[in-house]
Amino acid sequence: MNAITTASLYYTEGGSDKEYHTEIVEVAGGNVVNFRYGRRGAALTAGTKTSAPVDFAQAKKIFDKLVKEKTSKGYTPCESGSAYQGTENAGLKTDFTPQLLNAITEDEAMRLIEDDGWVAQEKMDGERRAAHADSDNVTGMNRKGLKVPLPMPVVDELHLIAVKAGAIRVDGEIIGDVLYLFDLHVQYGESIRSLGFLGRMTLVNQLFSGCTIIKTVPVAVTTAEKRALWEKVKAARGEGIVFKRRDCPVKEGRPNSGGDWLKYKFTESASCCVMEVNSGKRSVKIGLLDNSGRADVIEGQLMITVGNVTILPNFDVPAAGDIVEVEYLYAYKGGSIYQPVYRGKRSDLDIKACTTGQLKYKPEGREDDDA
Repeated sequence: MNAITTASLYYTEGGSDKEYHTEIVEVAGGNVVNFRYGRRGAALTAGTKTSAPVDFAQAKKIFDKLVKEKTSKGYTPCESGSAYQGTENAGLKTDFTPQLLNAITEDEAMRLIEDDGWVAQEKMDGERRAAHADSDNVTGMNRKGLKVPLPMPVVDELHLIAVKAGAIRVDGEIIGDVLYLFDLHVQYGESIRSLGFLGRMTLVNQLFSGCTIIKTVPVAVTTAEKRALWEKVKAARGEGIVFKRRDCPVKEGRPNSGGDWLKYKFTESASCCVMEVNSGKRSVKIGLLDNSGRADVIEGQLMITVGNVTILPNFDVPAAGDIVEVEYLYAYKGGSIYQPVYRGKRSDLDIKACTTGQLKYKPEGREDDDA
């Protein structure tokens, strides 16, 4: 029996530290909806919401109702247990379109370190998250431009800033309960998108200097600072470095080539689709579409298997159909990725992002290096 849809929720307040898990499991004759709950770290109580198997549509209704009931009581998908905003507007389209990056080679990165026209920031290993706040509302927005809930501590700090300084719109990444800011689009209710990047980051630092949950991503400006940042992130096995033209305005989307924002990654990673959960194991089979990502290929589920990845104990096992991020050393042409490491689910992407065009292949004639 394999779980085909899962949810894990957490609640922490005062002396309470609880967890709740529910899943739809495919069985002979249909599907059942099971659950487990209790104090975190203790033995969990298990049960089922279906006395007999039901079709998937009915199981999904039961599952969704359970999740809605728990989130309305303050449970959150964040393992810290911090409360999230209500999700009644989740999924609605906003006017936010993120500025996206093209990748560069190490030689190009070295050139930008020496170029005074470019600054650098650490590439954070989280999910893209923008936010718009005014005196009445705070709205989180993901990479797709859809409304998404934010942790309440982040909402509270954004609202406090907006009450004092007028409407703001920020861009960044969220990791756990912390929002890391790397850009500012609106300040005092006015667009500053045409202001140069370094000027926008100066305003970010001024606005959020007293915050504890919202942090700004430091900017390395001089060649010495950029070189030091490079060595620091590389030594810490960080994801990479983002180079930004110091005087660039905000530009939505991804250019066909080049651009004002460029990234160099110290490790390779790919967004993959979970093809199936391996029975009896904490591992999943992952796959990719051909580089075109055509809709007919997606609908036909013509996935190319690129191997299996182990799910570490600090992560929940994803379900079939989930989009996950997997770090790896390189890929074999027509085969699996080498040394995969699971980095978590991606709620901000869909299956069209899971293409073989992401892969970096093993150079011809290179021997495997396990050192």
